[in-house]
Amino acid sequence: MLIVLYGDISNKKHGKQQLMISGGVTCGYREYAKKFGCIIYMTPQDIKQPWERVMIQPKNVVNFINKHPDAVVWSVKHSSKKDEQILSKIKNKKIYYSCNAKNIYNNKCNISLVDTQKRVKKNGKLWFKGKDPNYWKPLEEQQKEYDYVLVGLRGDKNETYFIKRLNEIKEKRKILWIGGYRFKRKIPKTHHSVELTKKLGQDEVRNNIPKAKVGILFTELKIEGFPQGFLEMTMCGVPVVYNKRAAGNKFYFHKENSLLCMKDDIIKSAETLLKNRDQIKCREVAIKNYSLKKSYERIQKCLK
Repeated sequence: MLIVLYGDISNKKHGKQQLMISGGVTCGYREYAKKFGCIIYMTPQDIKQPWERVMIQPKNVVNFINKHPDAVVWSVKHSSKKDEQILSKIKNKKIYYSCNAKNIYNNKCNISLVDTQKRVKKNGKLWFKGKDPNYWKPLEEQQKEYDYVLVGLRGDKNETYFIKRLNEIKEKRKILWIGGYRFKRKIPKTHHSVELTKKLGQDEVRNNIPKAKVGILFTELKIEGFPQGFLEMTMCGVPVVYNKRAAGNKFYFHKENSLLCMKDDIIKSAETLLKNRDQIKCREVAIKNYSLKKSYERIQKCLK
């Protein structure tokens, strides 16, 4: 059994957590709870699923965990309260993950899961996130309406840079930016077709990604962990152009699902992948290498 402890301890309701619970935004960690155990929120959230729990008092969390001495406890997101009041009070095998470069390691846990080889220090173990291939898949007979898809609500992954640079290509391209509506005034003038959506729920994101032929993910933020978008796109059969400088996880990148490049070569790489995508078995590679089951097996291996 896997017990996921999500976030911090607080008497105040957490807005983003509730969005994840309701499916308003994607959440990779709930998939693990649904498949392998349960998830505990230590804030007063509204829950409906049998594998969800709300326990605001740390002693209640400790008592629950103690009823499952063989369970693996997974602490997601850094919290000093959670470390001292829960993790230090239990004897279970414990794992930790922070999705950014702050507070990467946790000495209260057996292992700290890290995204890149460079971060393997202290009790860090190189890990890969997983996705459920039965959920993240194209709809039957889904048409490819767009050449490129971008996914992001923050606008910090070089989306506008890509659109501007794409003007180098004279042949008209169609671009879908999921979550890009708030940045419509920042879109550079272009002869290409750019469609922007507002924030979409997880089901809608899953339904829209496969409408494109190639995904563009080009984060250069050192603080960022490995993006869920890469897994979601490739699991849906959409190969991805990704930043070579930000790479460093042997489990994710294969010639059949991605093309790594430097920033200056982003358009050349995107067009290369676009022209050769029919030869790529992207979804098969994703299922083989980073399905949810494979990811959990990696956690268990790291704990041995």
